[in-house]
Amino acid sequence: MKISEDRKRENRSQIIRAAVDAMTEKGVKGATMREIARAAGLGDATIYNYFPTKEAIVYAYYEDRLEEGVERLRAIPDLQTYGLREHLQALFETLLEQFLPDREFVAGTFGGVTFSLASDYQYLRPLRSRFFHVVANMFETAVAAGEIPEQAFQELTCQCLWDYYIGLVHYWIRDRSEHFQNTTILIDKSLDLAIGFIRADLLNKAMDMASFLFRHHVMARLDVFQDRMDVLRGQMDAMRQRKRPTTGGEDGRRHSQE
Repeated sequence: MKISEDRKRENRSQIIRAAVDAMTEKGVKGATMREIARAAGLGDATIYNYFPTKEAIVYAYYEDRLEEGVERLRAIPDLQTYGLREHLQALFETLLEQFLPDREFVAGTFGGVTFSLASDYQYLRPLRSRFFHVVANMFETAVAAGEIPEQAFQELTCQCLWDYYIGLVHYWIRDRSEHFQNTTILIDKSLDLAIGFIRADLLNKAMDMASFLFRHHVMARLDVFQDRMDVLRGQMDAMRQRKRPTTGGEDGRRHSQE
């Protein structure tokens, strides 16, 4: 029987919710696709129409939280007045708030998701790409407003913020301070440092310096190395020529012995 798109979305959400509950109680390995399906009110085989594995459900949870976080950001009335720092702070704080009801589940799964094996990268890629897209849009807005210089290495900057996000969640998981005050302080201080770094254009300057050093020193050393290799090859060829026996009669043997 054909079901509506709304029903499909509802089934998907129910599966993810059931999986969160089961994995919080039993862990990812302990929970089974069968019990998740039944807790979601679906048949044992029906769940595979939505997710091929338990791991796929876990990644879907994080994708949904990211999308919900982005939607919550867009709903902020004065969002257009935010600078880059405020944008990033709102993003990270919103994502952590999204995780709060499922903190135990996040503690048990986030490390496996963000440090996934190559076999699971197909599930991580959409999550990572979406995060990069959200952050890149924030940077483009800041550049257009003249808040920060053009980012020649924006992909690298996005990667740094992705790594920062991973570290931040791990810190939050272990934060036992009241209302996670230590995490809030960490965000404040680290973003102040990061934005100062970006505004000073230090990454672009550092990469320019690295490029200069590579062109004028490393490449020059490679030329010297190539020259030495050419000399060595020439010496080895000459040695082989001297050792090569000549053919012929008595004169040839005498010449070879000489």
